[in-house]
This record gives sequence, structure tokens and C-alpha cells, in this order.
Amino acid sequence: MRSRSILAAGFAATVVFVGAGCGGAGAPAGAQGGAAVVAPADTVAFVAVDTDVSSTQWQALDGVLAKLSAGRLLAEFEQLQPALGPEVDLVVLPSTSGGKPEAVLLAQPTDPSKLDAELAKLSTKPLTARVGGWTAVSESKDALAALTGASGHLSDSSVYREAQAKLAGDALVRAYANGAEARQLVASLAAAAPAGKQLVWAAADVVASGNGLRVHGFVRQDGGQAPQPYDAALLDRIPGDTLAVADFVPQHHQAAAAAPSSALGAALRSVAGSLSGETAVYVGPAAPLPAVTLVTQGSDPQPLVSALHALLGNVGSALPSGKTGSFDLGALLGGLQLSHAVVGSDVVVSTSQAAVDAFRGNGRKLGDAPTFKAAGVPAQTTGFVYVDLKDAGPLLQGLARLAGGAGATGMPSLGALRSLTAYGSGSSGGISSFTAYLEVQ
Repeated sequence: MRSRSILAAGFAATVVFVGAGCGGAGAPAGAQGGAAVVAPADTVAFVAVDTDVSSTQWQALDGVLAKLSAGRLLAEFEQLQPALGPEVDLVVLPSTSGGKPEAVLLAQPTDPSKLDAELAKLSTKPLTARVGGWTAVSESKDALAALTGASGHLSDSSVYREAQAKLAGDALVRAYANGAEARQLVASLAAAAPAGKQLVWAAADVVASGNGLRVHGFVRQDGGQAPQPYDAALLDRIPGDTLAVADFVPQHHQAAAAAPSSALGAALRSVAGSLSGETAVYVGPAAPLPAVTLVTQGSDPQPLVSALHALLGNVGSALPSGKTGSFDLGALLGGLQLSHAVVGSDVVVSTSQAAVDAFRGNGRKLGDAPTFKAAGVPAQTTGFVYVDLKDAGPLLQGLARLAGGAGATGMPSLGALRSLTAYGSGSSGGISSFTAYLEVQ
């Protein structure tokens, strides 16, 4: 299928999602406020996407696409852009009937006839309306009425303005959710108010640069305690050739609440209860399968080893019997033998004795690895996830071939992708922040 057709289908799918009240896409305001000046004050969520192909963000995105050998996508999108205009915004509204939320797509097409042509391709043509210089598109008559008849607007909300002040003014994508409206919606759908921390607002942006795409996110919550940053000391112990790692300080009450009430859930709670202080789970190269290692603070490895064996056994028995591809994954998990050691103040448990030896050895460590250093994880963090896509690609393709899964031999190369990183930066003034970064080379 030509990429032009893919983009047209994607636009059509966005409009369908708007009509169904399930989701969609929108655009950041090139002009101050964008469609927030016409969005009702009780908007649940607002998403804005810059669709001006002459903007600095689209020029940066073009550089990323060129490195991924996908530069023709920008040229294809330029043909569709007149139907959208310089920005496209999505407004998600609470349902007037107490059901699913309703959504409206707003655009300022430079060529309205092209927008009409795209909408005509849909099997069910949505409704449209004009409001404040915007073309609103929805399959909900009530949603359009709420938009055109709004007496108060999102741009006047102090909550919205506080959230927007955290975001980059020239971002490719900007997103916002109102916590009070979202809680009310969840309560109406679930017939119960959610417990725990109360979300005031959440916001995020996507910024393109010549080296990749970065997401900055911010959350304001009332009540409860925000995650506290810690020094990621394990970076000086985890081997430098690690392919993927998750580093965190366990929150036992959250793990207990998330675990299902079953034998598998009991095993998960047992593992979580054995973790203490800074903890890391990481994957390193090994043959024939990658080595998985867990490190946590402690002086006795036996409780954690026993809990992990119980967890592996429960996961193995829960998988469908018989072979998947060329091996039985359930039998493999249930039969794994774990190596372990106490290294200083840390308990190390791994599927590979070599990985345990590498942890306590003096070789290059992850904190000094060039790819990880380029990812920009701060010395103090509330937790991070890192994947070395540059070196993990051949391993993933090898695992696909080993599993004998469908399309294993045709798995695409990760090509210019270098790393994927996400980390929390702590809380200030009641606002927690996080960053995710996809780096290309």
C-alpha cells in the first residue's frame, strides 16, 4: 500500500475514533491557545498536533525520518496537509448521557474542499460545524452542540494554564487531561470513585530533534506521597553490555494491589516482598538465550530465589501446553535453574552464572557505556528503563527465528534506532515529571 493511502486511512481512522468517543489525535497551537479557546471548560482531555510542514518541528521530524529511511512519508503527508491546516486539535468531552466520553476533531484546513473529500471517503459521513474559525468534526450531535454552545472555555481554566506552562511552546504534540473531569468520568462508568491519590492534571509533549523524539510528561496529584529520587548506584555494578534494564525502588503497597488474587498473584507478591532498596532487572547477551538478572539489596538470597522459582513455575504452568515454535516455553521457564550470590550489600539472582560473575567483576559498567551515557539519565531519578536498540536488534531477530514465530525471517531491522530511555526526575511543587527519549543515529 502506498504511504499516501496509509496516511489517508490513518486520518479516516482518527475521525472514526472521534465519532466513537474512543480516542484520536490533535495538534499544538501554533497560535496562542489553539482550539482551547473554543473547547468547553469541562473538557476531559485535549490533544494538539502541529501539522504545519514548514514548522521547525516538522523540519526536525524530517531529519529523523531521513535517518530511518522513511523520508518519503513527509512528502506524502504534504499532499494531505491542506485538508488539515497548520494544526489539528482533539477535544474529549464528558458524555451528556452518562456513557462513553465524546470527542470532536478540530481543524483549520487551508483547502476546505480537500477536508470534505477526505470525510466523503468514510462509509458514514460525520457531522461538521463551524466554531470560532475552526471546522469541528464528530459523529455526535450532542458533542458538537456542547462545543458550539459552550459558555466557558478551556483556555480560561487556571488548571489548564498551569499544565500548559510546563510544555514546550513549539512541540510537535501537546496533550492535557483534567484530573477532576477524568475522575468524574471514571466514577460514572465504574459506579465508584477511584481511591488513592487524586489526579489534578496530567500533561505531556513530544518534541522532535535531529537525534530523535523526546516526550516530557508532568503530573500534579493531591494526597499521597510522590516518588522520591534516589542515587542510581547500581549503574556502577551492572555490566556495560547490558541490552535492557529497569531500575527502581519497589513500592510494596502498589505491587500488592496490582497482583491478581491467584497462585500467580501470590507468587508475584512473594517476589515483590523480597525486594528492598534500589532494585534492577536487566537483560544481557548470552547463548542460546539472553541472561536475565535481578539485583536488590539484602544479605540472604534464599527467600528471593525461592520466590522466583515459584513465580517461574506458576508462569510456566499458566502458559498453553505444548510447544511454541521450536521449543516449549512453559517447560523452559519451569525448569530454569537460577544462579545467585551476595555481592557487598546486594543480592544477585540470574539465569546465568556468567552474568553473576560479570556483576561482581571489574569490567566496564553500564554507567560508562557510550550508548547509555548518551541517553541522558540523571544521576538522581525516581526510576528508569533503558533499551540498547543498537545491539538488541540482532538478538531480537535471533529469538524470533528460535521461536519459529510467523514472519520471523521477515522481521524488520531496527536500523538507525540507537536507544529507548524513560526516566522519572522527581517531584517539585507537587508536580512529578518524567522523560522518554527515542534516539536515532
